[in-house]
Amino acid sequence: MSGTSDRLVLRTLDGAVDLLLQDLRSLPSLHSIRQTSAITVECAVAGSLDELTACPLYSTAAIVLPASTNGLLRGLEQSAEYGVLATLGPRIGFRVGVDHHEDRRELIVAVEQSLGWVNRPGDWDVNLTRTADGWVAQVGPLSWMRRFGRLERLPWSTTPLVAEVLVRLAKVQKDHRVLDPFCGTGTILLAVRRREPTGWIVGADHDPRAIAIAKRNTGRSAHLTQGKAEALPLPPGSVDRIVTNLPFGKQVGSHRANRMLYPAVLSEIDRVLAIDGRAVLLTEDKRLLRESIDRQKALKVIRQRLLKYNGATPTAYVLTRTRRALR
Repeated sequence: MSGTSDRLVLRTLDGAVDLLLQDLRSLPSLHSIRQTSAITVECAVAGSLDELTACPLYSTAAIVLPASTNGLLRGLEQSAEYGVLATLGPRIGFRVGVDHHEDRRELIVAVEQSLGWVNRPGDWDVNLTRTADGWVAQVGPLSWMRRFGRLERLPWSTTPLVAEVLVRLAKVQKDHRVLDPFCGTGTILLAVRRREPTGWIVGADHDPRAIAIAKRNTGRSAHLTQGKAEALPLPPGSVDRIVTNLPFGKQVGSHRANRMLYPAVLSEIDRVLAIDGRAVLLTEDKRLLRESIDRQKALKVIRQRLLKYNGATPTAYVLTRTRRALR
């Protein structure tokens, strides 16, 4: 992509901003990086967009624009000339995300006449929206799905950003063997592959529909099997990392079922996890998981992270073996 110069706002999960900041600060093409809210980071781009495009920890990117219509048009024109929007080509498709019909129509006409862009709300490159601080222009090619591709999903599938956070917490390293025993449609496995291409990834799920979709999503990059997480077809000590989104009784499973499931899954994790292994488990059935871990005594929680998204507030628990289990 061509050189750029714009101020962008990147949006991530509540609970993941520090991870996004860490990634962005390692990119030479970005500067003036600062957190602006629990879910947003602002930065300036100078140089190629390739580094920013490859970062998987944000969902959308938007150019910060002046509050007035005239200022907005000047900002868009400048970005289209030598900034981020210069990467999109001369015939930019746009939409205006404003509820008020007259305001929306007025801005559409202004953009068409001043910039020669095409009003294309169903297939847009730029989405103009108004915030409390002024206008922003969401950049379609920098959206998560445009950067990494659309995945087939089920209603309870793990969201890609959540998967990326869990994989960061797992600290996957070169040639690690990584398991998701509730792999669903394969979102976490794909995040592992992006993070560490040399890893050996394996997924299991009891739902044949999920496994069929996971096979289409992951292609040949994962070893998938239909089966229960309580009885994995793996030898003892055979995986270095376990990363999974546990059923927690909202869209999948129930608290009553989890009272049997969680202790059984923890026993299986204890069996297949390497001596120096690490597990990352996400759930909203938090008390039950902590009680199950305390009763088992083979694993301990060394870190936890609260995430908030789509009305859910699950916690990711990072587990390693206890000293007693290492004896």
